[in-house]
Amino acid sequence: FRGLSTRDLASSNTHERYTSNNPCMYDIIIIGGGLSGLLIAREARSAGKNWKLLEARPILGGRLQNDTDGNKIDLGGAWIWPRHQPFMKNLVDSLGINTFLQPDDSSSTRIVGGAAEIVTKIVEELINPDDSSSSGETESRIETSCPAVSCKRKEGESIEVQVSSGNVFNAKIVVLAAPPRIISQQINFEPPLSNAKSKAMSRSQTWMAGVTKVALIYRSPRFWPLHESNGGFRPGPNKPAFQVYDGSPEDGSISVLTFFALASLTQNSDDQTLARQCCEQFCSELSPSTLRTNPSIVECFKDYDTCHVQRWPYEKYISDDRDPQGINPHPQPVPDLAKPEWDGLLLFAGTETDQQSPGVMEGAVGAAGRISKDLFNK
Repeated sequence: FRGLSTRDLASSNTHERYTSNNPCMYDIIIIGGGLSGLLIAREARSAGKNWKLLEARPILGGRLQNDTDGNKIDLGGAWIWPRHQPFMKNLVDSLGINTFLQPDDSSSTRIVGGAAEIVTKIVEELINPDDSSSSGETESRIETSCPAVSCKRKEGESIEVQVSSGNVFNAKIVVLAAPPRIISQQINFEPPLSNAKSKAMSRSQTWMAGVTKVALIYRSPRFWPLHESNGGFRPGPNKPAFQVYDGSPEDGSISVLTFFALASLTQNSDDQTLARQCCEQFCSELSPSTLRTNPSIVECFKDYDTCHVQRWPYEKYISDDRDPQGINPHPQPVPDLAKPEWDGLLLFAGTETDQQSPGVMEGAVGAAGRISKDLFNK
């Protein structure tokens, strides 16, 4: 999933023509095109609302991202635990997406096509040409590379949203569906948010923001015993990884080793060097029994065909620290992150605001459900 450009995102469910500087009022503006924001847009469309989604990055999906070569390898969020994550299970079922057992951990599942397949399916619904207006060219309801820079409460109970280009949009309701910490740094609010909200947002930690993911791709079926590809490491100099898992797709057409690496140990390494370091670190941890059974397996591991590296700390609208020195603990529920502001005109979604499973995909779906229930009685 490479993401969709603005011109690819045709208008859907459009009631009349809008231009970027047209002061006509949207029912809802959604700031953030990750999983939570897209799900809220989906519900707004279903409810017949006049909606707009603004995404700061060039692509949609937030922290759900596949490799750029079409291998359908997860470089962001990846897993669903069906027994503990009913929202995600119901979502993939509703989208007609299949899952498969994680090869080296049967307690979890992954998504056929990678987690970004969820994004693709939702966007396909949102831009369904059967629902497009026939009144001529219309503004896309989804704009990428369009970071919001300010939200201003206006008389008459509406909000004015300005984006970095200088364009202004107006809405009755604004939903912020981006990492709270990033929102607190990138968007100016007039009047200011409450002290409790501001403090909670500035203190919040964004899951994945300090992680670099490294995937080694082999154009061959899996050749390693599964117990080797599910484990943790002690990172250190030239040993950047702290976890590995089998990232192979369900069809077995290729095999993939995916590593989580500490960003602080990857800062000075280019992608190829980082991939080699992860591979060598992994090989140094192989069990004696595996080495005895297959004496040439180290050479096989080192003979990967290509690699993909996703440095999440380098994503301006995901992380505020390009050189984090550690991994933040998993987020805990923070009630103030979920509370509305401005007498209910300003709402907060995004996985970190969820009060059950913050930080993971389940939390993104949960937060979207909370907002949709408030707005659309769903």
